[in-house]
Amino acid sequence: MKRIGQSRCILIGLACAALTLCWQFLTVHYNYAGNWTALFCTGSNMRQPPQLASERIFVFANSNGYDGQAYHYIAHDPWLKKGLVAYVDVPRLRYRRILVPAIAHLLALGRDPFIDGAFIATNLIFVFLGVYWLGLWCVRRGWKAIWGAAFLLVPATLISIDRLTIDISLAALCVAFALFAEQERKGAVWPILAAAGLARETGLLLVAGYAAFLLLNGRWLRALLSAAAAIPALAWFAYVQAHTADYSDQWASVVPLAGWVGRILHPMRYTYGGPVLVAATLLDYAALAGMGIAIVLALRMARELKRSPAVASVVLFALLAIFISSGDVWSEVYSFGRVFTPLLLLLPLASAASELRLHLVPMALVSPRVGLQFGTQVFGVLRGFAGRRP
Repeated sequence: MKRIGQSRCILIGLACAALTLCWQFLTVHYNYAGNWTALFCTGSNMRQPPQLASERIFVFANSNGYDGQAYHYIAHDPWLKKGLVAYVDVPRLRYRRILVPAIAHLLALGRDPFIDGAFIATNLIFVFLGVYWLGLWCVRRGWKAIWGAAFLLVPATLISIDRLTIDISLAALCVAFALFAEQERKGAVWPILAAAGLARETGLLLVAGYAAFLLLNGRWLRALLSAAAAIPALAWFAYVQAHTADYSDQWASVVPLAGWVGRILHPMRYTYGGPVLVAATLLDYAALAGMGIAIVLALRMARELKRSPAVASVVLFALLAIFISSGDVWSEVYSFGRVFTPLLLLLPLASAASELRLHLVPMALVSPRVGLQFGTQVFGVLRGFAGRRP
């Protein structure tokens, strides 16, 4: 039965990765004239590197683009040797998140013509892994493996599918952490923790949470060995520090919930109107409500730090949400939905069976607003099927 469950998880993971690729093909074909570089969301207001002129990068007019454009350049120049760092905004911050760009670079054997395809493939690999690991987590609890497909509805997953950001990697690793740490599979947990720190700096909260869990349970030596999983990320951060310019930004505030409250009091101003504006505004507030509920539920779990390895990390991510005040983080759901996906995802994964439905509420409130962003593309694809040009 165990092998059957695992095989089903593999098949469902492959099916979800194939479904993702089909969607990307459709939106690229019908909305972006077949130019796959559109998925990196490159903006005309940003400089594009002449080294990549042969790619004919799809550029969105009158736009600053999105994070995927930076990670695209990093994948072409992960070791900061080709000069593409000059075209990356806040390179010291972006280059820390090296896992996805480095994997893409290695898959392409460092050959520029294949790197874009390898980047897309890397995201698909993490789609597969996230669905597969979540399916195993569900099977372990006696549920059907098909529930692993719910990984496609996670904010970081949706956004990475849409704009080739790197956050899907940390989301998948969070699922793996919850699964393998609970099983005490030491050989699997350490590389997962090491990869999490390289996926995004906030991934180090998984390392800190696991070490805290072990310390609270009196496992001092294992806590020390687990904390060593941060070494690869810290070593890479030191390399980036030595090769990039400093930047200044006020990310945190000593005032709790300053960023969250500020976003509620200063709603996003949209250029469109009508029903779309109403839906976007209502779903914005639903997503913010979801974040507030997630913080409260996570803090409630603080009394159970010794129960599960994932609980301590949930609490740490909640504290991150409480004290992060940067407008860049809280400006829109595509920002805070990605940054705090580990909180939204680990909350149900770390919960007791009796509280699972309650702990799924925050995710259910945040994901619809992310999904709304796909509306224009879906409309373009439908028009394409109908034989009408945009």
